[in-house]
Amino acid sequence: MNILIWSNQFSIGGGMRLLFNLTAAIARQPGVERVRLVVAPNSQLRNYVELQKIGNIEICYNIFPINHPECSHLLANMNVVYFFWPHTEQFQAIDRPTVCTFHDTTIFDFVPPFMKGDELSFHWRLSKKWIDHTSSVVVSSEHVKNRLIAHFGNRSELAYVIPHAITPIANTYSRRVSPELASRIPSDYIIYPSNTSPHKNHNNLLMGFAKSKAKRKYPLVLTGYLTDKMRIPFPDSTSEVNWIPTLVSTMKRTGLRLDRQVYPLGFVGDHDIPALIKNAKALIMPSLSEGGGSYPVEEALRLGTPVLCSDIPVMREHLSRHSAKIAWFDPHNPDSIADALDRLFDDYDSYKFSALHGVHDATQTWDDIAKQYIEVFRITFWRYYGKILY
Repeated sequence: MNILIWSNQFSIGGGMRLLFNLTAAIARQPGVERVRLVVAPNSQLRNYVELQKIGNIEICYNIFPINHPECSHLLANMNVVYFFWPHTEQFQAIDRPTVCTFHDTTIFDFVPPFMKGDELSFHWRLSKKWIDHTSSVVVSSEHVKNRLIAHFGNRSELAYVIPHAITPIANTYSRRVSPELASRIPSDYIIYPSNTSPHKNHNNLLMGFAKSKAKRKYPLVLTGYLTDKMRIPFPDSTSEVNWIPTLVSTMKRTGLRLDRQVYPLGFVGDHDIPALIKNAKALIMPSLSEGGGSYPVEEALRLGTPVLCSDIPVMREHLSRHSAKIAWFDPHNPDSIADALDRLFDDYDSYKFSALHGVHDATQTWDDIAKQYIEVFRITFWRYYGKILY
């Protein structure tokens, strides 16, 4: 089987890590002769050297739509085309069996503040074209499948559900963060690793944290894209996005002090993230919307770090696979966030013991996930050509 993975765009956080792990695992599967990964020249694909070390992975850089004449050589000898990240790319018809993954429906379930109606309509029409014309659709959770049905109709009942996994990393990470990062963080802290998109809910988190007793002893460490912009002094909080000034204002209004109660670090490299999560007193995930769950939550529970989490359907689905005790809260309510923080630290030993015990929960590996994708590729090929792909 020869597989073309097309991903001109992807998020630089969880999306990039998913692309790396899934591509490597697909290439490892029996019967897979070649994986051709196509990304944009300016993509921030990390770990590409590791991918190239896998003998049957070829990485190609491209700026053209897939049905452009300049891409004919990329399609040559490929049995199935897998569109990894269709959310922001125009659908282009091609003469091959196609599969795409819808990772989430966040833009429709949580419309970003001040988004214009014509922009939302554009994304809806774009998504519907993918759903209606791709040979097979994969989703990352039952929640996303149900949301696709709600937004786009019954055709999405045919979507395949393949939850994504995080391979346990306890034996492969450094126990300590790098010296440079260690000099920028407190010894005890609560961590929220996430980009600053509005649905990630930093504003309610800051308001809830300001009301909790935890802030006196355990500062909040923020990592992820643009969190470092929260350091720009108010009112000169210029940023690439229009919600950062709101977060800066919230910190000022609630009396949260930089490098006292809140440490906004910006993007942190993959080599530091596991130790940063493991050494935290707790990880908090206040997101208002997710797709298949949360990679940081999964990592925390694999590392024995207690978790506080938004009580939203997709996270209940995700965490039903885990035995650890979770401090749930209403992400729309800062008082609920404050109460969950106080509840966890008032009974911290119990939450910590449960998290450590849950490290041993059974889990799927990336190879298990890749096997499910390979099966979808085979079914899709059979439906398209009427014959079996060996």
